[in-house]
This record gives sequence, C-alpha cells and structure tokens, in this order.
Amino acid sequence: MASKGWNHKKCQYNNGIPIPRIYHREPKGKKSARYLIKCGDCQNYFEIYYGSKGAETLEIGGVLASKKQWQRILFPLLK
Repeated sequence: MASKGWNHKKCQYNNGIPIPRIYHREPKGKKSARYLIKCGDCQNYFEIYYGSKGAETLEIGGVLASKKQWQRILFPLLK
C-alpha cells in the first residue's frame, strides 16, 4: 500500500548514482520562474528561483546571491 502524498516513481540510476529529477516552471503572475531539483530516490529537493533575462541574481536553496558569486562558489566544484 502506497503512502499518501508521495508519488512513488521508479528510481533511475546511472552507475549506481540516482539521477535527479528536474522540473521547470515559467513565471506566472506573481510567481517567479524556478527549477525544482528532486533527488532520484527520496523526497529531498531544492529550488532555484531566477528573474527575467538580464537579472543579476539567483536564489538557490533560499540563499540570494549575484550570478557572479554563485559562479565563484559552484564552478570550482564542477571542475
């Protein structure tokens, strides 16, 4: 019996690592555009909110910073 409120999707793996599920929402009314990134095998997630083209800030996991600051933080991790 499945628990209520949780959509049990089949987990997908790549070399034993769960593949994240990514959802995109376009801006609508007062709601900002965002990416919702969910873990591939559990309920954990985080959101990335962004403004219109040309906006200089991103909110990732509730932390607002400029795109340049996010680049300095994240690019070394991806090398």
